[in-house]
Amino acid sequence: MKTLDKPWVLIAEREITTKLRDKTFIGSTLVMLLIVMVAVILPAILAGKGGPDKIGVIDDAGLKVVQTASVTAGGDGYEATRFSDRPAAEKAVTDGKVKAALLPDADGYVVLGKDRVDSGVEGALREAAAAVGMETNAGKAGLTPAELHAGTKVSLQLLKPGPLPDIVSDFVNIGLALVFYMTALGFGMMIAQSVVQEKESRVVEILAAAVPIRSLLWGKVLGNTVLALTQIVVIAGASLIGLLATDQADILEVVAPVAGWFVVFFVLGFVALAGLWAVAGSLATRQEDLGSTTLPGQMILMIPFFFSVFAGSSAKTVASFVPIASSMSMPGRMLTEDVPVWQPLVAIALLLAATVLIVRMGARLYERTLLQTGRRLGYREALALESK
Repeated sequence: MKTLDKPWVLIAEREITTKLRDKTFIGSTLVMLLIVMVAVILPAILAGKGGPDKIGVIDDAGLKVVQTASVTAGGDGYEATRFSDRPAAEKAVTDGKVKAALLPDADGYVVLGKDRVDSGVEGALREAAAAVGMETNAGKAGLTPAELHAGTKVSLQLLKPGPLPDIVSDFVNIGLALVFYMTALGFGMMIAQSVVQEKESRVVEILAAAVPIRSLLWGKVLGNTVLALTQIVVIAGASLIGLLATDQADILEVVAPVAGWFVVFFVLGFVALAGLWAVAGSLATRQEDLGSTTLPGQMILMIPFFFSVFAGSSAKTVASFVPIASSMSMPGRMLTEDVPVWQPLVAIALLLAATVLIVRMGARLYERTLLQTGRRLGYREALALESK
């Protein structure tokens, strides 16, 4: 009986149970889970599929060069395969048993390939051969390896280091923005469609007679926010399982500190948009009307999404403080840049203020338009009704 004093809770429960029985919703969630699992696991499988590249050698000197190249290459490196003589090494290359062969030549070595040699393999072997040769020659001249390489060390220093490499940074920015965009768009359209279905079937008139109209709105916003956040958590859990299963747990050290911030930005941005999507549904009288009534909501999502993905660094910094756009830009910046704590706090404060204003305006429009069933209303007409 407690929930009867809070009708918006009943509406929220109705939204959740209805969606959980919807085969389309369940199917789309499963598809998203599958895509995430493939995106997380497949790269690791492909990266480790062939193991280290095999390089054929016929003597100890070649073996040492390949071992040196393997250490400097990183990752799986290279694996030296010993053959008895040059013809045997050539046959292995021709048959594809080895990636290439490193054979002694008159003035050093020759890298032998079938029809081509990977530039990375050639470069690594060339550098390793030079390093091993210099150390051998230095020994003959009475120099130690340390003396030979004195004053040649080059180190790397970054003035504005980011927690992730450039390629990963771009992927993360696009990924986080895409998660918010797809979730807000998918659930937003479901909210609008749900409102129109209730209007077409006259169910909304029964609900409005028993429950305050604002409670109908709060219930829809709350129920869909819970569903959207739950879907994100499930997807995050699937990603976590995929990362742990493929020994990529080190990525979590970078992502985990920003996860809480992302949830805050996601919830505030989604709540603001959910109110607008509900209004888009209340302005329509048929499913066919949603194309025009939901267009503003789609533009509010689409423009910041493309801006956060393709804009330059200065523009992204500005976008990370703009409400709604900040839900897509700020979490990505926090993962890829050294962002002072005050910046996300200011962005959250601005987003919270905008969310309150948008929801309050949406609630007033929703009250004025929900029971208008004669024809589709425009936003200007709805604002005029609200002001009466």
